[in-house]
Amino acid sequence: MKTLFNKFLFVATLSSMLWACKKEGQLVTVGTGTPAVITTSATSVVLTKPNLANVAVTVSVAPANFGFDAAVTNTIQIAKTGTSFASAKEVIMSTGAVSKSFTHLEMNNLLLSMGFAPEVAGSIDIRLKSTVSSSVGPIYSNVKAVTATPFALVGILYMAGAHNGWTFANDSVISPEGDGIHSAIIQFKQSKSMFKLSKTREWSNVYGSSSEAVTSSLMVGPGDIPSALVGPDLTSPYTYDNYKVTANTNSLAITYDLFSWGLIGDATPGGWGDDTPMKYNNTTKTWSLTVNLGAGFIKFRKNHNWGLSLGGSNGTLTSDNGPNIPVTAGNYTIVATINEAAYNTSTYTITKNN
Repeated sequence: MKTLFNKFLFVATLSSMLWACKKEGQLVTVGTGTPAVITTSATSVVLTKPNLANVAVTVSVAPANFGFDAAVTNTIQIAKTGTSFASAKEVIMSTGAVSKSFTHLEMNNLLLSMGFAPEVAGSIDIRLKSTVSSSVGPIYSNVKAVTATPFALVGILYMAGAHNGWTFANDSVISPEGDGIHSAIIQFKQSKSMFKLSKTREWSNVYGSSSEAVTSSLMVGPGDIPSALVGPDLTSPYTYDNYKVTANTNSLAITYDLFSWGLIGDATPGGWGDDTPMKYNNTTKTWSLTVNLGAGFIKFRKNHNWGLSLGGSNGTLTSDNGPNIPVTAGNYTIVATINEAAYNTSTYTITKNN
């Protein structure tokens, strides 16, 4: 009898130990809790550069309830509509915060990083992810949709026309501040050269004109515009020349101002009477020309006028009618980096090709 009792006591003790071990190894589970509820201060917003520091959208939160006291981490998730929050951008809210405001700059940076096209309305979904620990699954709020239009930090209008073979790949006018005022120095190869401008390089989304009869001062668009813009009348005797093109997409105005550096001198094709225009590279900010020269002298002259000419030596240019630059006969590539703010810091290179 005693032996039987001891066996029973052993089995009971072992069962108790196994139960204790099982309890100790299990994770504590909780209910799903009550999700947060979010609202947004706007359902549609057009982001603009003048309002960089101003609030664009505020997300307000009625916090989640996990059914017990815990420190909750709230993370705002933003994703393209229809992606089920795949590759969502996440912004962690401050502890205890019940709202988060996004400025025009912050929201614009988020949208551009998600691949949204500037100045094209797109739809985003916003929700709140609430977590308490890695052992408890997150719970998600309702989803709010917002339509937002980002802007380009640097605005670009691609240019296609008779001067570049009607391709958008070669020329563009730039708005460094993204404020709608675009400019570039363009070399036109004939008077009243026609062209169109596009933000997207698409022919169905261009700026054109209402008439191809006169030089354009106003743009029409963007859209599927049949009539091209008409460039400036070149000054005789020049059959090609450089102009600063300024296109304002806010007022739809477009202007052309002569802005040309050329070579002049008895070594050049035009002698001391007419310049040979150089071509400006808007990316490298340099003027260049490949040309046949005779033996003699050259200088650089602006806008076909002796009011401003640059001479020099040893690769350095000086204003105030600087010294003529001697050359021997041959084919040359000449590159000038001209500082419009301080001409005496300008430089040049002359490379003889043959």
